[in-house]
Parts: sequence; structure tokens; C-alpha cells
Amino acid sequence: MIPSDPYRAALARIYDRSLAGRGFISDPLAGDAAARLGLRRMAALLERLDRPQDRYGIVHVAGSKGKGSVCAFVAAMLGATGYRVGTTTSPHLHSYRERIVVDGAPADEATFAALVERVAGAAEVVEAAEPGLGRVNAFELTVAMALDRFAAVGCNLAVVEVGIGGTLDATNVVAPLAAAITPIELEHTAVLGETLAEIAANKAGIIEPGRPVVVSPQTPEALRVIENAARDRGSPLLLAGRDWTWSGTWRNFALDGSWGIDDGLRLAMPGRHQVENAGVAVAAVRALEAFGFPAGPAAVRRALAAAALPGRFERVAVGEATVVLDGAHTAAAAAVLAETVEQEYPARETVLVFGTFSDKDPAPMLAALRSMPGPLVATRPAGPRAASPDAVATIARVHGRTVSTARTVAEAVERGLGLAGLHGLVVVTGALATVAEARLALGLAVADPPPGDQ
Repeated sequence: MIPSDPYRAALARIYDRSLAGRGFISDPLAGDAAARLGLRRMAALLERLDRPQDRYGIVHVAGSKGKGSVCAFVAAMLGATGYRVGTTTSPHLHSYRERIVVDGAPADEATFAALVERVAGAAEVVEAAEPGLGRVNAFELTVAMALDRFAAVGCNLAVVEVGIGGTLDATNVVAPLAAAITPIELEHTAVLGETLAEIAANKAGIIEPGRPVVVSPQTPEALRVIENAARDRGSPLLLAGRDWTWSGTWRNFALDGSWGIDDGLRLAMPGRHQVENAGVAVAAVRALEAFGFPAGPAAVRRALAAAALPGRFERVAVGEATVVLDGAHTAAAAAVLAETVEQEYPARETVLVFGTFSDKDPAPMLAALRSMPGPLVATRPAGPRAASPDAVATIARVHGRTVSTARTVAEAVERGLGLAGLHGLVVVTGALATVAEARLALGLAVADPPPGDQ
């Protein structure tokens, strides 16, 4: 069926290049050889677009968790200073346009459709001229679209989030002024390696020779690899806990890094981990001063207090009840979520709504959430990669929880609110996709139309 308007046609053109049947925008299991070919494809495509990535400064962000928050903080601080800032992140929650943002706003549908037309057209020229490079996939196309748009609208700076890993990621065609690496965990082991050292080496691939890299708190195993990579490339390393420290809570904290913004800082996003993320973001922004992009203390304070992301400990009032939406999808992130819930809602029974993907092991996540007592509703986000609610329920019962299952996230949220009662607390987590569907069920957003719908 042919979509009836340009935006739907544009979405169809993107998804035609994805592995939609497996739920992937690109193929993370394609192997090193295919990924290296993908980087050559990206280079050829960007060459065809006149190398837009060379027309502005870039901050490149990799890591296992916290990337989105760091990107949001960096973009907000630079924007508050007065720079024109582009940001590209993934995945999106509701609209594909969220992946390409300028000054905090996505393009309108008509502009997005025109961007797809331009960049997909360039991709087709490259594919015809160099068939040995293979077909540009949807993620590669999207990254190229973002880099092209940032140049077209005159961005001074761009914040670019890695998709998976670093070394062979489609974003690793940029030459950033500064890189940031957030905490590293065991993830995507079939692609990135089975040890923290292997995964760290992959993510350290974004370090640009001679350019600074800002590093979050890491395990000793991961940190050794990152330090060695930075030393080998002659890149200054700015390390959390050594080059700056922090104290306090997200409501009132201090950063000691000789930055002129030492204390009285506040965040819009709750949690100790967000204080750590904010420190990394401030260090990255400060690193840009050496390249002619200073940021004033007042702008930094203002931006930190305002920057927020949907689905990161997002609180929603539903009548007298409260729903917390958090896209934690690793054991460590789940532990931080549990800690934040305990701090914000001490001794309050919680109803958990949990849905994840089949390529994630739910057991460590559910174990990390044991400190939040109360029933659990196991559900599944839409798509072929979703984990079975029955499988999740079996694991959750090991922890002595009362467990039920729901076929959809919307049904699970409704049941969770019923179980929580008038003044209850419902926490929705397990995957950003689960949170996205919960936001739709709660009327907080409207999703893109299916690409092929009339």
C-alpha cells in the first residue's frame, strides 16, 4: 500500500532499509566485516553530501547507560549559551523525527520528508556508483540525514550519540572536538565482545587522536582499556572522581572542578546517577572552550535545571496515583531506578509494570528491583523482539512477588493502577519501548503513523 502523504512516504522509505522483521533499524549482528563496509558506505554517502560533518564542532557520546541524559545536558548547556545546536540520538520514543533535533525541536513533517528525499537520493547515487559497498541501511541513512541537516541550518555544534559500540558504529565517521564515554556494562556481547575490556575497547573507538575524552566512573577493567586508548592516541583524559568530584543530591549538589559553578546546582531529572551524568556533560562542555566555544556559568546552571528527557524517571499524576516511567534496561540501571524510588518514595509499596526484549536477560534486572516491594505485571512491548510475559513472570515469582501478565503495555498500566489504588505508585520499566507505549496509553504523546498506513 502506498502511503498517502509525504511524511508517511518518507517513513516508508526509511523502514524499507531496515530489518523490520527483526525489529532492528540496522543489523547489529552483521559482524566486523559488514560493519567496516558500512563505515565505507557512510564515508561515501557523506562525501556525496559534501561532508556536512566538517562544518560544525561535534561532541560524540558512547557508553552503556546515561548516553541520552549526557547528550541532553550537553545540548541544553550549549543552547543556553546561545549556540545553534543539533542533536542526534536513538532510539526514538514516539516519532522518528525525535532522532534529529535542532535547538531542542525536531523538524516538521514536511521538512523531514524533504530531508529524506535529499539524503536517500544521495544514497541511491552512491549505491549505483559503488555497488560493492552494499545498501545504505536505515540507521546509516538517519545519521547522514542528521549530519546534513545540522549543516543546512547553520549549527555551530552537534551532539552525536553512538548507536551500538563505537569503533564500527555508523556515527564513527565524525571527527569530534570532544568525546564522552558513560558507564560501561556487559551488553550486546554477541557484537561488542564478551568481557568489559572488549566492550570498553569498542566504545573507546570514538576517541579522536589529540582531542579530549571525558569519562564517567568505570570499573577498573574498563577504565584501564580507555586510559590505554587515550594514551595511545595522545588524547587528554578527563576522569570523573579525579578531575572533578561531586556531592549532594539532584535537588542541590556541588561540582568541584574549578569551573566557577561549584555549588547550588539543581537538576530537573531525579537521581544520583543524573548528578554523575551532569558532571560528565559539564566536563565535555568545558573541554570545548579550548576550541573557541565557551559556555558561561549562568547558562550552565540554567540548562542543568531545565534539561529533561521523557522516560527518565518521568513522573505522571493519574488522579491521586503516581506513575513513574523509566526506561532502565540493564541491571545497573534497574538498581539505580530502585535506589531513586526508595529515596523519592520511602517505604511506599510499588506496583511494577515490566516489559523487555528477548535479547536481554530479565533476571538481573528483576533481581535489582527486589528492593521495591509489591506486585508485578509482566507485559511485552510491541514487536518481534519482545520477551514473553510468561517467561518474565516465571523469573519474577522466584523473588516471591505476586505476578500477573498482560498482553499489552496499555492493559498492564491499567491493571497496575488498579492494583496500586487511590494514592498508589506504579513504576513502568524494562525497556524504553515499554515506557513509550505506557506514555501513549496515558495520553502523553501521539505516535508516528505506520509507514504504510493510508
